[in-house]
Amino acid sequence: MEEYIPENNLVVLFFLFILTGGLYYFWWLARVSKIFGDDPIINILLSIFSATIWSQYLNLKYLQKSENMNGRDIKWFMIIFLPISPIIIQHNINEKLFSGR
Repeated sequence: MEEYIPENNLVVLFFLFILTGGLYYFWWLARVSKIFGDDPIINILLSIFSATIWSQYLNLKYLQKSENMNGRDIKWFMIIFLPISPIIIQHNINEKLFSGR
């Protein structure tokens, strides 16, 4: 039996971010950090103690990795979409890893 992953539905992911006041971001960050081979605990701690500067860096890094994972190059104007980058990253992950659903 497959585990239900709420992030597969981008609308659910968006509302989880909104309804939890951004706390769900840390859970999502831990899951995505594992996918990209980073240490989730270090990423969460650095995000909290750096007043989200580290999370902005991670969002750009994971946005670039997720675009490259699907064979696309990140464009310079993608920085405009940084506030919604978790949604874009999750869409790219869904496109690559869960395309059979």
